[in-house]
Amino acid sequence: MNKRRKSIVDHSLALFREKGVQGTSVQDIIERAGISKGTFYNYFSSKNECVSALLEMIRYEASLNRIEMLIGKDARDLDLLIEQITVLSKVNERYGMSAIYEELLHSSDEELRRLVLKHRGSEFEWLAQRLVEVFGDELRPHAYECSILFYGMFNHLMFARKLAQVQTDVKLVCSAVFHYLKSIVHSLIHEHTAVLQQSDLDRMKQFLDAKPIRKQDAIDQLRELAGEPHLTQAQKELTQALLFELEQQNMRRYVVAALLKSFREVFEDSQDNKQAKDISTMVWYYLKQR
Repeated sequence: MNKRRKSIVDHSLALFREKGVQGTSVQDIIERAGISKGTFYNYFSSKNECVSALLEMIRYEASLNRIEMLIGKDARDLDLLIEQITVLSKVNERYGMSAIYEELLHSSDEELRRLVLKHRGSEFEWLAQRLVEVFGDELRPHAYECSILFYGMFNHLMFARKLAQVQTDVKLVCSAVFHYLKSIVHSLIHEHTAVLQQSDLDRMKQFLDAKPIRKQDAIDQLRELAGEPHLTQAQKELTQALLFELEQQNMRRYVVAALLKSFREVFEDSQDNKQAKDISTMVWYYLKQR
């Protein structure tokens, strides 16, 4: 990440910690960073892309630290793995990410939720690979599930200690969870207790990698279609009606769903059939996301 881009991310992080991600606007970032709007959009297409860059910066820093710790060491050493796991917690603590992650996970913005879930998915994949190195290749088919189980126990124990106002000790909790995990590894390999199949993991990764449908994308295409001079009266009215509903702050989902069928039908066998089909599909998937 170049210096200017990192500077914008750093200023954004400060604002996210002060005001929250939802409470921070692109204009706030521009003013805090002392840059022009054009400069911001040279580096980021949106605030969400800036959030994505922040998450990637944290992952990258943790990854470098973990790689450095491995140089000249035995990758099978469980104590080394525990030390590596603590790295991300330390990086997150230094950047004050705890509240930001919590906000992103409970955001009404599908794209923001997906960003933090993808970030966590990357951590699952890293740990899955390391678990294979520590416990052996027999675990490979179930390593991702084992990784999920580790972080499930780890995060809940950390949360319980926080509620009990017990001093945070990441290394202690990691060590305890790995003590439990040894039995789970044996069960996964020899007793076939896995509940996630490869097809389940593939669908999960496909979901995390997919770009969410945004309502604004459908609105932009509808506006473009509405400006076509050759539309029939029926096509104009249905395009405008659908556009009107989508532009409302409190969109009436059932009205939109009812309009979609007629909108799709009125463009059949017309030169705009493909565009109308794309729009209706986009809107339908947006409704499903909601």
